[in-house]
Amino acid sequence: MKLNLREALAGVAMLIWTALGIYLMNLFGFQNHTHDILWSIGAAIAVIFIILINVYIYFWICKDSVWVWK
Repeated sequence: MKLNLREALAGVAMLIWTALGIYLMNLFGFQNHTHDILWSIGAAIAVIFIILINVYIYFWICKDSVWVWK
């Protein structure tokens, strides 16, 4: 299986976005409030948001190339 340039760029962009999201979560102090239920729910929502943006980034960069069969 050959990785094309768009998929590689999408992977790098997703990695940068995920690292930024983790950095911002640490900056807000999510790791200091692991036993508080509201902070845990907020962290779960933030992780879901990061994952959904990753999917959007992947399809935005790859466009139709992910649907082409080799």
